[in-house]
Amino acid sequence: MRLLLIDRDPTDLAGIKWFLHTYFPGDVFIEMCTSISEVSQSIRQFEPDAILLNIDLFPNNRLAALHRDLQKLSGAILAMTTEPLFKNALKAIDLQVAHLFVKPIDLELLKKKLTAISLRTPQVTEDAQEATNDSFYNQLFLDNKSSSIETTIHFTMIEPEHTETFNKLYNWLQQTPIHFHMKTYPLSNSIVCLFQTNDIRIVEKDVRTLMKEWRVISNSSLNIGIYDGTPTTIKNMYTLTKRALHQSFYEGFGHIFYASKQYETQPFDPLLTPEEQQLLISSLEDGNLEAVKTFLYRLSNEGIYYEQDDLRIHLTSVLAQIRRFMLKYKLHEKAVIEQNYRQLFHLIIEHPIFYTILNGIISFTQTLIELAREARIEKRADYVELAIEVIDQQFKDSALSLPFVAHKLGISPNYLSTIFSKKQGLPFKRYLQQVRIHHATKMLLETDFAISEIAHLNGFDDPNYFIKLFKQQIGITPNRYRKN
Repeated sequence: MRLLLIDRDPTDLAGIKWFLHTYFPGDVFIEMCTSISEVSQSIRQFEPDAILLNIDLFPNNRLAALHRDLQKLSGAILAMTTEPLFKNALKAIDLQVAHLFVKPIDLELLKKKLTAISLRTPQVTEDAQEATNDSFYNQLFLDNKSSSIETTIHFTMIEPEHTETFNKLYNWLQQTPIHFHMKTYPLSNSIVCLFQTNDIRIVEKDVRTLMKEWRVISNSSLNIGIYDGTPTTIKNMYTLTKRALHQSFYEGFGHIFYASKQYETQPFDPLLTPEEQQLLISSLEDGNLEAVKTFLYRLSNEGIYYEQDDLRIHLTSVLAQIRRFMLKYKLHEKAVIEQNYRQLFHLIIEHPIFYTILNGIISFTQTLIELAREARIEKRADYVELAIEVIDQQFKDSALSLPFVAHKLGISPNYLSTIFSKKQGLPFKRYLQQVRIHHATKMLLETDFAISEIAHLNGFDDPNYFIKLFKQQIGITPNRYRKN
């Protein structure tokens, strides 16, 4: 769009020029004229699409000449005045201006008026239309090197923060002034825009304007990918730009991503190790939310990036351990908690932003820890299962005992003894001995450790007592068991 500014005050004109260059969507070329005597020449030489003039400059005896000059102009005329007097309004009527502004000008309103004018002034050339015709979709899936895009076209991709705004975004892009020097192609969850320009700085300025304007009208953000490499096929540009947009998984929305600037991902085993599983369960049991946060935030160390799929698999493994915790305290029986758990699963699988997923897991975990604490107080937890888990974790400790476990669970030893015997069919001490003997039998077969060492490794301070108990339960001595 070509705009001519006419006023005696160059400072005011410079401010308007800066604002429009910064915030006006699309290309705008601005000339300034500060002398009445030069107005006619400026109009003829610049051939503007629109004029913004200070009507106070022109006395009544100059209006006729000005009107003749303006009649030769096919563009729109906007006027401004320092004083909103009736005589100035009459001047504006005589010149048939589209709008009369009162200084200081409302720059947002000016932008709106110029945008409407620009929409009536198509700027796409026939070459641009030819370069962006309906064969785009064919080129998107065909790696035809002979169809490399020209350097006068810049490939960009736009993704909205909220998928439900996709249609609104596409329709809005069709109506912006920028649309006249770009071609838009909707895909399943993004929009490809081909800019007809050989200057990437113009593209950067326009996409930043798009982001700001979209934020105002939708209260949401855009991510925009720009292909800034050497000329290549549509398919290659799409692949590289799409890969750059994947970085929003870490960065969030409201950013511009360049195809030439991609993260290097590190190898990562997505499955939890037994040690990690134990650490997570212990943190949950202890109500240590900070430990859970530390465990999760280790995945987001600055400068270290992993593949999205690996992270999602890893977080579903975390969710599996959280599920175990829920079952122990019967939290899955609460409809709201079960619904939130399922929503969290979908969040991990589908949400585009990593930090949103982490915060969702932490928030849900905090709720579970509080509910588990209440369940312990109200004795609604499955204390037998909890006691068995403590045994499985600490059977190697010779100091492990029923009073120790009861204290850890927050209940009395007598109560734990009663419910344990009732559910398992044998006393706590006998169950603990069976667990230790079971693990000892495996070590006898799988290692060359001495009998006394195996006894110590499985919670027996006295090797002779271990041998005696082993014979009672298995029927033969440890040494004979190993030989057989």
